[in-house]
Amino acid sequence: MMIQNFSAPSVSRTSKPSAPSVATKAESSNAFSSAAATADSASIDFSASPLSSKALNLLASTSTEATKLEGNIGRHQPGEIIVRTKPGLGLLSGSVADDFGATVLGAFDPPAGLSKSEAGDFLHLKLPAGMTTEEAMAAMSADPRVEFAEPNSIYDFPEGEQTMNLDGTSLAATGETAPNDPSYGKLWGLNNEGQTGGTADADIDAPEAWAVHSGRDQSAGGPILAVLDSGVDITHPDLVGNLWTNPGEIAGDGIDNDGNGVIDDVHGYNAVDNSGNPVDDVGHGTHCAGTIAAQGDNELGVVGVNQNANIMPIKIGGRGGIPADAIIRGVQYATKMGARITSNSWGGTRANAAIEAAFKESPALHIMAAGNSADNNDTRPHYPSSYDLNNNVAVAATDHNDRLASFSCYGATSVDIAAPGVNILSTVPGSYGSKSGTSMATPHVAGAALLVASQYPEASNEELKARLYGGADKIAGLDGKVVTGGRLNINNALTIEV
Repeated sequence: MMIQNFSAPSVSRTSKPSAPSVATKAESSNAFSSAAATADSASIDFSASPLSSKALNLLASTSTEATKLEGNIGRHQPGEIIVRTKPGLGLLSGSVADDFGATVLGAFDPPAGLSKSEAGDFLHLKLPAGMTTEEAMAAMSADPRVEFAEPNSIYDFPEGEQTMNLDGTSLAATGETAPNDPSYGKLWGLNNEGQTGGTADADIDAPEAWAVHSGRDQSAGGPILAVLDSGVDITHPDLVGNLWTNPGEIAGDGIDNDGNGVIDDVHGYNAVDNSGNPVDDVGHGTHCAGTIAAQGDNELGVVGVNQNANIMPIKIGGRGGIPADAIIRGVQYATKMGARITSNSWGGTRANAAIEAAFKESPALHIMAAGNSADNNDTRPHYPSSYDLNNNVAVAATDHNDRLASFSCYGATSVDIAAPGVNILSTVPGSYGSKSGTSMATPHVAGAALLVASQYPEASNEELKARLYGGADKIAGLDGKVVTGGRLNINNALTIEV
C-alpha cells in the first residue's frame, strides 16, 4: 500500500447551513424514511383549565404561528415538548411548567460547571390533554423566560442497510502487520487489495497504522468511545474484550452504586428506558461497534479499526425510532462517564435545538453520518451532522473504487470527510454480516479518531480533526463533494505533523 509522508494542510469548513426556526416550514424528520409527521390530538378550549392567564394569553396570541407549524415539525412524540429556560431562570422555580399545566417527565443535566440556576432548566415535559405540540412550541417560544421549545422529535436508523450472512468460508490474513482474525481479508475498507473487485489501496491503510499503534483497552487506560446507536450485543465474542466496564458499579446488585442515576450500568446505558441494559434489538449499533473495535488477533471473525479499545454502548433508540429525549440523555451520559469520542450513525432532516445544545455542550468529539439520501447537505441539511459546531465531523461514504457511494449525501462546505461505507463486513448480534451506508463509513472515522486519541491522549478536538482531515487521501471524485476532498487514511492521521 502507498504510504504518504506529509504535513497536515490547513483545512477549514465554512459555516454549516443554519437550522430552521420553529416558525418556518421544516422538512420530514427522517432523511432515510418517508414516514409522515405524527399529528397531535385536536386542540381544545382551555378556558376552563388550570392554565395560568399568562399561558392562556400566549396561546391565544400565537395561534397563527401554531397553525403554521401544524404538519411541519416532523415525526415526533405527541403531547410532549423539550424546553430550556434562559440562564438564571428555572422552569421548576419559575413556574413555566405550572403555567402551561405541564408535567415534568425528566430533567436533563446543565452544562458542565454550571448550576441549574446559572444555566436555566432543561426539561422534558408532558403537555396537558388537548394541547398540541405545535401550540406549546409557539406559545412557549414567545415566553420571555424560554430559550427554546422543541418537539420530542423522532429520528431513525437508516433503512436499506441489509445484513447478509457469511458463507462460512474465511480468507487467510496476509501481511506482516495483519491480524489473525479469519475474515480480515474481506475487510476491504481496512486493506483493499482488489479482493472484492475494487481498486487496490482504496482503503484507510489500517495495517500500516497498526504498525504504529493498534489501540488501548480499558486496562491500558484507553480513551472511551461511546456508540450512540441501537445498542450493542455485549455478549458478542468479538466485542467483549473491548467493552467499557463501569468501575463504580457492582453487577447485578440492583443498586446505583456510583450515584449516576442508572442502576447496574456495568457495560453501558439504555437511554430509552433509563436502564443499564443497552440491548441491540436492531443490529445496527453492533455492526458499527465492530467496525470501530472488533478485537484483533483473537482468531475470531473480523477486526475493527482499533484492535484494542474501550467501547461504551449507549442505546438511544430501537425499532420504533430514536426520540430526542433519549438522544439528549445518551449524550449527557457519555459526557458524565468520560467519553472522549462518540459515534452517531443516525439522523434526519429536521433540526432540533435541544439536541444541538446537548452536542454543543459536550466536550467530546462527535463523529456523525452525513445521510443516505444522496442529497447535497449544503442546501438540504441533515442532522445532527449539519449542526454548525466546533466538535463534530460529518462523514460521507465511498465504495471499493474510491467513488462517492451512490446513496451518500455530500456537501462541499457541510460534509467533512469520506470513508468506506459499501458492503462493510462487521459484527451483528450473535454473528457477522455486511451492510452499506454512511452509517458504516462513520465508525471508520470514529474508530480512527479513537486510535489517534489513544496515541495522542493530550490531543484537543482541533488536533484530532487536523490529523483526520490533513491525513485524508485526496480523491479526484471527492473534490467539491467534501470539505477535505479526501477519504480517510488512518496511517497518515497517526504520523503527520500538526
